[in-house]
Amino acid sequence: MRKILLTVSAAALLLTVAVAGPAWGQGVDFSLNAGIQTNLWDGSSFDKVVFTLDARAGIRLGRSLQLSPEFMAVYNYASYFDVPEAHIWLLYPGVMLNYQAGSVFFGLGAVLPIVTGEGESDTGSISPKINIGYRFGQWQITAYMITWTDSEIDFLDVNWLGVTLGYRF
Repeated sequence: MRKILLTVSAAALLLTVAVAGPAWGQGVDFSLNAGIQTNLWDGSSFDKVVFTLDARAGIRLGRSLQLSPEFMAVYNYASYFDVPEAHIWLLYPGVMLNYQAGSVFFGLGAVLPIVTGEGESDTGSISPKINIGYRFGQWQITAYMITWTDSEIDFLDVNWLGVTLGYRF
């Protein structure tokens, strides 16, 4: 199952790159981003930080709207749960609808958390994501919040906050 999830995730990333490539001249941009992410929940907020990598495509839907498929990966996610020796990946394939006003953008969307590693994998429920960012030249900075949802988790009880710096092609 782990190999299947990794293969599907890699295929989704490659598809995003393939779709963005020919369309760059038609109002589509592509960015690679690196950042940090931390936890925000009762009892242990802001006590762990992990690094993130993500790829995003931005497809123009008019003057100010942009549809942005994205794929983010976080390594050794288990450090949040005090299992530092585990080799675990958290994958976030998702899509955002961003509104851009000048150099500032903000958006709403959803991601599908996939936890994989140590020979096992698990898919969470579709989770809401919000972001706000600023573009300057070929660079962009983005702050985001992802709220995990599930039948046993109340809304806004398990949140992830992050910030990324990216280069737009």
